[in-house]
Amino acid sequence: MPIVTLLPSGHQVEVPEGTLLFDAACRAGLPVASSCSAQAVCGKCVMRVTTGADQLNPISEHEKKVLKRDHREPEERLSCMAKVQGNCSVQASYW
Repeated sequence: MPIVTLLPSGHQVEVPEGTLLFDAACRAGLPVASSCSAQAVCGKCVMRVTTGADQLNPISEHEKKVLKRDHREPEERLSCMAKVQGNCSVQASYW
C-alpha cells in the first residue's frame, strides 16, 4: 500500500490505492481545511505536493478550474480530488 508523508510533521500514513489525500491526512490525525465538505468547490483543502506528484491521479478539468480561480501554484492539488496511487509527500500551509 502507498505511504503518504505529511510535512512538516513527518507523519506517515499507509493507505489503500485510490485514497484521497484529504482522507489520508484525516487518517493521520491532521486537520484539513474545508467549507464545502470535500466537494471540490471551496479550494481550502489545497496541499502542495513535494514529492510523488506522478503518484497521484491526473488532474481533472474541474480541479484545474478551481486551482486557477484561486491562483494556485502548479505543484498544488485539491486534496479532495487527488487520489493516491503510490508514495508521495504533501504539505499544507496550516499544519
